Amino acid sequence: MGVRIWALGISATALAVLAFQLTRRHKRASPDPVVRPLMAQMQAAVHRNPALAYPVPYQLFTPSVTEKGVRYPLVVYLHGAGGRGNDNQKQLGLDVERILAPEVKALGPFFLLAPQCPDGDEWINRHTSPPFRTYTQSDFPESDASKATLEIVQELLARLPIDPDRVFITGASMGGSGTWDLITRHPGVFAAAIPVTGVGDPSRASVITKLPIWAFHGTRDNISPIENSRAMRRALQDLGSGARFSELEGVGHDSWNQAYTQLETFRWLFQQRRSAK
Repeated sequence: MGVRIWALGISATALAVLAFQLTRRHKRASPDPVVRPLMAQMQAAVHRNPALAYPVPYQLFTPSVTEKGVRYPLVVYLHGAGGRGNDNQKQLGLDVERILAPEVKALGPFFLLAPQCPDGDEWINRHTSPPFRTYTQSDFPESDASKATLEIVQELLARLPIDPDRVFITGASMGGSGTWDLITRHPGVFAAAIPVTGVGDPSRASVITKLPIWAFHGTRDNISPIENSRAMRRALQDLGSGARFSELEGVGHDSWNQAYTQLETFRWLFQQRRSAK
């Protein structure tokens, strides 16, 4: 999809907040016909670290067939605001179903990690209301949910046949913002990133100029306005980055429906590899 730049008028804050709440309710209502088969494919666990404020549940998908001596990609998926809780279920839903679709699995074996941020916290410690805007990362300490996610990744790398040069991260809405935040707080950890309708800190672009990135954003998003991704795009392009940005014409906050349903997204992702340090 080609990148198109359009002027965008921002709706009233009250309308944006209402739309955000409706989106959260929709994502909370993940139907059992979707969640149950996903749970049957995945292994539930809880990460505990006394130094953190809370435990973090997670689900892990492991490929059914692996070869001895071969290491495989790991995809880290960060859910949106509606997936928060401690039931280790609400973070699953259509996005995870799409990542684990048969046609995606046919691209090759991979692991999938889906941690769950608790109610009352966020992947970014901002605790603000929509419409969300770009921010200065140094003003906000890293959330314990994000810290735990990095710890889980390191633990999985130590015990599973995961290729450390093919650890990928993606997320939508709150998870898209968490994706931008993690790749800029921890440059060098991830091999590629797909932030979907997220918010980042353009001043941190210099640490991810070599990272393969494909961002998706709807031009009519009133929760996380398109200017957020445009600001990241400008900052990265000014530094010579080859990051891809797909503006979805006429799409609102639900740009994950396009990002995760096209096979090319995952074909591109699995072609990436962490560059030499």
